[in-house]
Amino acid sequence: MNAIHIDKIWVLRLGNIFLGIEPRALKEVLEVTQLTPVPLASPLLLGLLSNHGQIVPVFDLSQVLQVLPADSGLAALVEVEGQPLAFLVSEVAGLRTNLNGALITPGQESLFSAALEDGSQNIRVLNPKRLLEYLAAQMSIPLSTAGPVQAAPLA
Repeated sequence: MNAIHIDKIWVLRLGNIFLGIEPRALKEVLEVTQLTPVPLASPLLLGLLSNHGQIVPVFDLSQVLQVLPADSGLAALVEVEGQPLAFLVSEVAGLRTNLNGALITPGQESLFSAALEDGSQNIRVLNPKRLLEYLAAQMSIPLSTAGPVQAAPLA
């Protein structure tokens, strides 16, 4: 088993669960007022927003994690290998820095790298790379279901 060491973690609440994300991955928390819809996209993709001239997809992780959706208008912006993505959150619970007494165990779920148990609070630490891979896979349309593409005859 690999040793897991976490010095600091941002804690975000989504529905009734607490998510942790390492400070280097969380770029900022955005106030989402209007999203540009993406026709025919997966229901996980709520839409796109522009942040400092960069187009950012905004996802609904409540469907993936099977919790109540966020209704705060807040989104956590993360960057994975240069790719920005955001997901709605209910609230930012804060930065936790004193994790010496926390029980840290490897994550048992594919989207999480670890679980922290500190007193009565259970925090699931998101693995941004796995999250991006999961969302990318959900956004793909298998060729077998897309059907053949037919070109119109030329005049």
